[in-house]
Amino acid sequence: MRICPPFLAVAAAIAVLFTAAPNGSAQDSSIDKLLKKLPPPEKIVQADAASQDPLARKIVEAIKSSNFGNAYAMSQKLAARYPKSADAQSVHGQLALALKHYPQASNAFQKSISLQPNNAFAYVGLALSEAAQDHVRTAMTNFRQVTRLDPKAEVGWIGLSACAERLGQKGESLNYARRATSVAPSSFAAWLQLARAEGISGNRKASASALARANEIRRKSARAVRHS
Repeated sequence: MRICPPFLAVAAAIAVLFTAAPNGSAQDSSIDKLLKKLPPPEKIVQADAASQDPLARKIVEAIKSSNFGNAYAMSQKLAARYPKSADAQSVHGQLALALKHYPQASNAFQKSISLQPNNAFAYVGLALSEAAQDHVRTAMTNFRQVTRLDPKAEVGWIGLSACAERLGQKGESLNYARRATSVAPSSFAAWLQLARAEGISGNRKASASALARANEIRRKSARAVRHS
């Protein structure tokens, strides 16, 4: 299973950001940034039987109105109504993550994975939910599953690098960050994490070079958006 590109890019960036502060508002802010750009829940659930339920339409309407509290409450009902729907569980997990209900998010993503063991989207969501609770080793285990399912997606490698960094494993963090830039040489998040990993390892020159590459990618992306 391939992770859809919008989720991949943003989740990769968040995997970098959550290392900045193991606890507190900086970490919460990074999770917030992820949720703003995750694939809309309606796109996750649209191919699932649960999408035919009127409750799914109401969830979409609530999200479009930025009424995330109601959307979350309805997603709980939808997940309970369709316990065998992996997509309904993932939507519930995504909204729980958005509202910082991290244990509930973890539980929902775990259910989704139990129904679809190759659900890479759910593994990323579970990893982020666990990281938000400072369960770094558990998050690392789930990021490894992402690299198993999609070794060419940078999000898993960035997540592993970020987790290794949190655990004080400088060499492992650097190796994973290098792998991320290898599989995704045009990824801002991958180069940013490499800059962090190189800096922590004491290689200031390499860190500066990686950061320059990250900034170059960001500038090119900004120019492309302005000219589109």
